[in-house]
Amino acid sequence: MLSAKEVQKRRRNLIRAINSSSPVYELFDCIENVSFFAKDSEGVLLAANQYLVELYEFESESELIGHTDFDLLPRRLAEKFRRDDLEVMESRTPATRIVEIFLNRQGIPSWFLTSKYPIVNTNQEAIGVMGIIQDYEQQRRLFSGESGMTLAMNYLHAHFRDKLSIRNLADMAKLSLRQFERRFRENFNITPQQYLIKLRIQESCDLLIQPDMTVGKIAIDLGFYDQSSFTVQFKKNMGLTPLQYRKQYM
Repeated sequence: MLSAKEVQKRRRNLIRAINSSSPVYELFDCIENVSFFAKDSEGVLLAANQYLVELYEFESESELIGHTDFDLLPRRLAEKFRRDDLEVMESRTPATRIVEIFLNRQGIPSWFLTSKYPIVNTNQEAIGVMGIIQDYEQQRRLFSGESGMTLAMNYLHAHFRDKLSIRNLADMAKLSLRQFERRFRENFNITPQQYLIKLRIQESCDLLIQPDMTVGKIAIDLGFYDQSSFTVQFKKNMGLTPLQYRKQYM
């Protein structure tokens, strides 16, 4: 067994010897539905695996790198991702398994799990951020072998506009409330109630671009107590109020 000092020495030597023409992040292509990215401190994409390249409808990494999120995504998404990146770099603390909206392979906004880590140089300065993006729907399919959980998840997705009881969902899954919440958190890193709210927020994004629907009606139709509670949750998830979001499309 090598000493800890020798192990660290070999580790440093290995990292220094890695050639930039041999991107180890291509290993992420061996994992289904996982995107890898790395950006510099200004948000410029400098590395991406093939899955992310194709997600943006490019053919090669060389065509994708050099762009920023503002070149590739709706402004509301780009602004949120930039805020998250800056927070990770400033704190030099990873942000893991963030549930957020991204574009799926059909170009439609959907929910994904994102994990971001700061890229730190030898002077311990944050010079960028790297991370992975996982399809949130893939997580939902983890329950495919559990008929009770599958039934509860399908019901949740079909009735998220209604006033749902998490206890009733647990009953469908044939689990106690505590077991159901623990099982849910293990797979989604959030509670069932938080998941429900995110489904409603995603739906509200489509409704807000319809000028004939008031914010108050959208709030009630989606099961929120009132417009105020809807606004609080929308801003928490999207980084801006429903009215601010709507103005971007009016």
